[in-house]
Amino acid sequence: MVQLNASGASHAVHIDAPTASHRLAGSLGLIAVGLFGGALVVVAVLTLGFDYWNDYVSKLGAIGQPYAIWWNLIGFLAVGAVFAVFGVAYGRVVGDRLAGLLLAAFGLGFGLTAIPVDLEQSASAASKAHIVAACLGVGAWMFALARIAQLRRLPRSVRRRANITAALVVLPILGLVAGRWSLPVTHRLVFAVMFGWVVITSVGLLRGAPRAAGAGDRAEAFDPSRGH
Repeated sequence: MVQLNASGASHAVHIDAPTASHRLAGSLGLIAVGLFGGALVVVAVLTLGFDYWNDYVSKLGAIGQPYAIWWNLIGFLAVGAVFAVFGVAYGRVVGDRLAGLLLAAFGLGFGLTAIPVDLEQSASAASKAHIVAACLGVGAWMFALARIAQLRRLPRSVRRRANITAALVVLPILGLVAGRWSLPVTHRLVFAVMFGWVVITSVGLLRGAPRAAGAGDRAEAFDPSRGH
């Protein structure tokens, strides 16, 4: 495979065979997204009156909802746990403990949104805890992207993807401020960006470790066994 470096010169990009750590992290990322998507479809279909576009996803696990316990246990808690393990595994792959801890904190925050929100009392302790957990998760994920973008030993494409993803998160918020769509739609779009990054990153891990060779890009393959 050939790419152009910053000066316009071509250089070869080699793909090293994925290690066990690559396969573990990649599999966990896809499992988390797949589990969330599957649970969302099933529980939303079973919950009469749920609107995919205009209702908060948290409504599925809200106090009083018929399948709240299942959504909170699977859609939030189990998925959050898998995301947390994915974060630790990814940190080992890239050889950076802080990036791994931040992604694990994202999973922790996501899992804690299993605390059921009270749709009738938004100021209740449970509702506030749910919101705090969600903010913790998104904040940790954004800091993780910032950390990944700073790791110059990673391939340029990986760092660029982190920056682009962080920028894309802002677009749904701008649309909300401009009155283009509602807050639930904003949540959907932010979820799409976050999960999209996880899927693309996971597929890349399963393919192997990109290693650029050439004067324009000295990024090494992020193999944890090399002790970065």
